Amino acid sequence: MRRSALAVLAVLTLAAPARADFIKNAEEWQRLGPDGQAAYAMAIFDVQSVVTADNKYTAARAMGLRACGIGLQLKGAMVAQAINIFYRDHPEARVATPFVAFNGYFERGVCSPFINKAREEMGLKPMKVAPLPESKPQPDEQQQGRQPDTMQQ
Repeated sequence: MRRSALAVLAVLTLAAPARADFIKNAEEWQRLGPDGQAAYAMAIFDVQSVVTADNKYTAARAMGLRACGIGLQLKGAMVAQAINIFYRDHPEARVATPFVAFNGYFERGVCSPFINKAREEMGLKPMKVAPLPESKPQPDEQQQGRQPDTMQQ
């Protein structure tokens, strides 16, 4: 598993300047299945948490994401679940790559306090506030009074 994750990471790292990733939308994401999604999602997280491009803003993002991953004890399946939730709650974004879904949930959501702390430590202004996307109850959840799946914070 570790070798395949490293292989995906290597491919993504090489492709980052040109394309960022090779899964192009939610439909392709769903075809990966749970194990593929977990490996791919963790590769996205790994790339985003180490790529700095010699830029203080991306360096702060990477530092904040690393702190977020440690603080929330993130695992690949958790990151994949968040991407699935983002796609579910934002059908208009189903044409976007998992990187976009990742950014919508983590960088601009649950990990933003960690990123802003890193930015503050580097003397940068905080990111503009972007609230965590709210889960929208599915019709059967509304009828039965159940809560939608959400990640624990």
